[in-house]
Amino acid sequence: MARADLHVHSKYSNRPSEWFLRRIGAPESFVEPADLYKTCRERGMDFVTITDHNSISGALEIAHLPGTFISVEVTTYFPENGCKIHCLVFGISEKVFRDIQQIRPSIYDLREYLLEHQILHSVAHPLFRNNDRLTADDFEKLILLFNRFAGLNGSRHPRACRISNAIFESLTPGRIAQLADRHGIKPTGPTPWKKTLTGGSDDHSGLHSALAWTETPSAGNVFDFLQHLRDGQHEPGGRHGTSMQLAHSLYHITYSYYRHRIAGGARGDGGLIGAMLRKLAGREESSGSRISALLPSAVHRFFIERRKRKLSDIERLLIDEFTAIRKLHERSGESDAPASGETRERLEFENACRIGQQLIHAFIQRGLEQIRHGNLIESLQSLSSLGPVMLGMTPYLTAFGAQHKDETLLQTVASRFPATAGLQRRSGRRAWLTDTFLDVNGVAHTVHSIASMAAGRRNPLTVITSLAEEPKVPYPLRNFAPAGRFSVPEYESQEIVFPPFLEILEYIEREEFDELIISTPGPMGLVGLAAAKLLKLRVKGIYHTDFPRYVRHLTDDDSLEDLTWSYMTWFYSGMDHVYVPSRHYLAQLADKGLDPARLSVLTRGVDTERFNPSKRDPSFWARYGINGGFKFLYVGRISREKNIETMLQAFELFRRASPDSQLIVVGDGPHLGELRGQYRNEDVLFTGRLVGDDLVRAYASSDAFVFPSTTDTFGNAVIEAHACGLPAIVSDLGGPAEIVRSHGSGLVTDTRHPSAIAEAM
Repeated sequence: MARADLHVHSKYSNRPSEWFLRRIGAPESFVEPADLYKTCRERGMDFVTITDHNSISGALEIAHLPGTFISVEVTTYFPENGCKIHCLVFGISEKVFRDIQQIRPSIYDLREYLLEHQILHSVAHPLFRNNDRLTADDFEKLILLFNRFAGLNGSRHPRACRISNAIFESLTPGRIAQLADRHGIKPTGPTPWKKTLTGGSDDHSGLHSALAWTETPSAGNVFDFLQHLRDGQHEPGGRHGTSMQLAHSLYHITYSYYRHRIAGGARGDGGLIGAMLRKLAGREESSGSRISALLPSAVHRFFIERRKRKLSDIERLLIDEFTAIRKLHERSGESDAPASGETRERLEFENACRIGQQLIHAFIQRGLEQIRHGNLIESLQSLSSLGPVMLGMTPYLTAFGAQHKDETLLQTVASRFPATAGLQRRSGRRAWLTDTFLDVNGVAHTVHSIASMAAGRRNPLTVITSLAEEPKVPYPLRNFAPAGRFSVPEYESQEIVFPPFLEILEYIEREEFDELIISTPGPMGLVGLAAAKLLKLRVKGIYHTDFPRYVRHLTDDDSLEDLTWSYMTWFYSGMDHVYVPSRHYLAQLADKGLDPARLSVLTRGVDTERFNPSKRDPSFWARYGINGGFKFLYVGRISREKNIETMLQAFELFRRASPDSQLIVVGDGPHLGELRGQYRNEDVLFTGRLVGDDLVRAYASSDAFVFPSTTDTFGNAVIEAHACGLPAIVSDLGGPAEIVRSHGSGLVTDTRHPSAIAEAM
């Protein structure tokens, strides 16, 4: 067999499509044509060509070398809507190139010229929206105009090729006739339903050239190879692209740009940004760095400290953090020794994750420390220093976005052809992201219940968490060890996990989920929302917690409550649909600006076989030293926003009129120790957390349920109490008021006042 990479670029491709390269003013490539030729030959290519954008300068530079021919990637347009199409043209002369440059503004003129002169050509990435104007109709026109297409692109995610290749294979004379009638275009050739496919790396960095190719029968020379192409005796080979591969290329191009344009071409670019880019691009240390490594450590430290004294506090902090992380990895050997069988892209991806995510966590942590000490300006300076660090993340974010930006078009095209109807969805699988998992609250309860039911019904649902240790659950779960964690100022017992967002993003892409479900507006929720936007996934949210009122309880600050509402509105407005626990919150979110058409109530239930009045045990409370008397029960988190202290004050009022009664508080939380010490008496019992059968018996063995929270959006504990036969006292604010029918299954009252709760008792 004979092989050639029929889609590859050199330094003469200088107008990048990726916004990141355009933003920093970098060209698409810095690859020298001679180096490209050498790489292709070393990687087994029998013939070599270069397909720069609207330029044959690179191909001409190697035209004197054996086994080469001149090619170009031509930019052309549908004149009716300005849609840009790239067409690969092979085996041409300089005169033909000049002719093409004159007629390429119209795809129809270009097609006629190529056919008239029998010039080999292939449509590059036919389902990639070069200027975001390609439509499903345009793709159908391409089917009529051309008979050779790129069927494997070594830089792009394979999804687009899967769809287009399946369509090409399914074409029939009847289908072609239908398309011709619809668009008024005469099909090309005697058998326009027969398409042939080419392959190429579409590489711009020099790293991945010749890892995808076009293969023909054996060819002794360029003429024979091109004749095989004309005869349709060819097929694509090699590997498709990935987001990690594209990001690796972007790092390489960015580092080359930095070295050539900013560092003046110097090899000793020892600055911080250069060091970061060099490390992330997988480049060796510069000669200057190697020399400094040979200096005695004391002398080296002297020069480093002298240089650092000239920097700002923020710059010194950045250098210290970056240096510490590099030393840590060098000591562990992780920076040098590749694991067996892992690709270069995977190793560089892990490197970027370690460096970037740990630095971001360090700066956020320092910013929070400044906030705790009231140093607002210093905290903003710390957080603003994330800019250079985010430089290390941008190529990956750019790559993920670029690979999936055309998902809506792919789904539309797939829906038009019976052969690809099943490819409209990536996999039919869903992922559920949550910050809260091990906690005893409504969020965790909902996640566990629904995920368990989904597993029982063989519904493909995976829960994604970020916990120190992976829990054992009866349903699919993917846990990512936290990149760090920090506590919230003013509420130090509340810890927030900083998840490894790049690894989670890559996992979601690799598993090809179609839909994300987000339970919490914390870091995991933000990762899920970003992943949905970058990967063009459908995303649904669940509004579990009234965080604005929660913040109001913690801080007693109206402005912070308003700020929290602004964040919550922004967060949930970015979703396709939002489920709320009650009509009250549906109206509230609609009033805050969310589209009512994208809101619906997520009804809840309870396992009535497990939670049942038959579980009542007259001797259950004896173990806690409680005998007889009317028993009021509370079950839930013991924290300030649950309004438990007001309930305890109400019970003290109530006991004066009815001393033969007890209040039992079940649960754990940051306020437990304080309340237990303050309200210690024989008629108030704090049990701590109860689970399993003990929790069910606690419900069924009590007489009435009190749930004073004004911030709960639903109140799972209320329906559990109802299922066990208990009437309930709940607040007139929030979701529980929609569970309890006043004077039917309990009482709805103003639980902000102890006297109102006491009267209800």
